[in-house]
Amino acid sequence: MNCLKTISVESQFGKVRLWFLSSIIMIGYFLVFFMVFRTFLPKAPLVDFGAGFLLLSLAMVLPIHLMLHCLPIWLVGKKATFGIRKKQWPYFYYSTKQPLSKHLSLLSTSSPAFLLTGVSVVTALMLPQFVHYIAMMSALNVGICVYDFMNFKQIKTAPKECLIEENRDGFYVLYPALKKEPF
Repeated sequence: MNCLKTISVESQFGKVRLWFLSSIIMIGYFLVFFMVFRTFLPKAPLVDFGAGFLLLSLAMVLPIHLMLHCLPIWLVGKKATFGIRKKQWPYFYYSTKQPLSKHLSLLSTSSPAFLLTGVSVVTALMLPQFVHYIAMMSALNVGICVYDFMNFKQIKTAPKECLIEENRDGFYVLYPALKKEPF
């Protein structure tokens, strides 16, 4: 295997810029989501369970997000882990021991964005009285996904036959070595 490219979104854009972009997208997404559902759905009175429930529901987003990164990898029978590290940014991560195909890497990178957003839309349609909680949870997920979107863009440009290997600083795009013809 030859390493074609090293992907490190943090070193490319910087922590502060990623946090700022994530925050702006999170706020914008919340405003659009909440306004659309409050404007076009029947007006149900909002139910409030207090700040403790809000903090608990927001704290649940991160483990669900990380688990959804691992779900496609688990479904194809490979091992993946997720967790939180305190000494290196990004603090939350998912990891595999072996390189993944480009297709599986793209699926794994984008699954939390599409699955949680889809679930949020369906849940908001079914339970309009909780649309404020759902909008905040979905916005937090989309804010976390900014980092994933940057990785997705970089992985998508790799050749089809490449393998993607995770490391502590980002990803390596590996290209299979050419087989030599016997003489």
